[in-house]
Amino acid sequence: MLEVPKNSAIQRFRLWGSGVISRCLKFVGVNQSQLIVCGYPRGGTSLLYNMLSTTLSEHFTFTSFEKYYIYLIHKLGNIASKAPLDINHLGPVDKLNVNNKSLVIIVVIRDIRDIITSRHPIYNDEYFIGYDNSYWPTNKELTKWAYVGSGVIEITNNIFKVRNRKDVTIIRYEDLVSDPDSIQSELKERYELPFEGVFSKYHEMQHKLAYKYEGKYQASDTSLVLEGSQVVNKQARWRASKFDKRIYEQFTQCPELFDILIEFGYEKDRSWFESYRTKFN
Repeated sequence: MLEVPKNSAIQRFRLWGSGVISRCLKFVGVNQSQLIVCGYPRGGTSLLYNMLSTTLSEHFTFTSFEKYYIYLIHKLGNIASKAPLDINHLGPVDKLNVNNKSLVIIVVIRDIRDIITSRHPIYNDEYFIGYDNSYWPTNKELTKWAYVGSGVIEITNNIFKVRNRKDVTIIRYEDLVSDPDSIQSELKERYELPFEGVFSKYHEMQHKLAYKYEGKYQASDTSLVLEGSQVVNKQARWRASKFDKRIYEQFTQCPELFDILIEFGYEKDRSWFESYRTKFN
C-alpha cells in the first residue's frame, strides 16, 4: 500500500492556496470532481476507464497508465485516474481532498475465478493474481516484476470497507460487458455525469482512449490486450478444463474465496466445487 505523501512547508502552502482557489470557484458556481477507477487487477478496470475516457474527455483530464489518485487529488480541475490497487488507498481520500471535490469512485469487481486464472499482457509468464498476492512492477521501466502486490483477499477486504460510501459505485464486469449502456445510464443518474457518446461504441473513438499498452508499456502478449476492442460478452473463462488445477489449488488453499463468490452473488453455495474435489482427490 502506498503511504500518504508527507508535505513540506512549501507543499502545505500550495495546498492551502489550492483550497482557497477551490472555495472561490465553488462560490461562483464552479464545482470540481475527482474520478477514481479501481478494483481487482485483471477485473475490467481498463475497459471501464477507456469507456469513460471516450465519453467524458471534454469534461475530465484523463491520466494515462496506472496513475494513483493520491498524487492527483490535490490538483485543481476535474481529473480521472485508473489504478486497480487504489482500492487499498481510499482510507485517506477525504483527508486528501483539500479542494472539496465531488468524488466519483467506481470499483469494478469480477468473478474471482476469472481473475485468478488471468495473465497480464506485460507479465504473462504466470497467473497474475492469486488469493495471497499479485505480480507488480518493481521499477519504472516495468522490466522487473515480483509477486508482492495485493491479492484477492486483501483487495476484497478493502472493497468491503468502502462499499457503503455514498460516492462509491460497485460495478460487476459481467454486467459491463453484457449491457454497457445500462451501466453508463446508472453512472449518469448517480453522479450526473455529462456523457457524450455511448459505452457500447467506445471502440469507435480510438483517439480518445486513455489507457493503451504502447511505448514502454508495450504488451509481451498482444493477444491479451483488449483495450480499444469492441465489447465482447465473454464470461466464465475459468470453466475451461485447463484451469481446473488452478481453481482447485486456490480454493483449497484459501476457503475464504468461497465466501467471496457467495457475497458478490456469483454462487449460492459451494456445490459447484464438487467436480473439482472428485477430479483431484
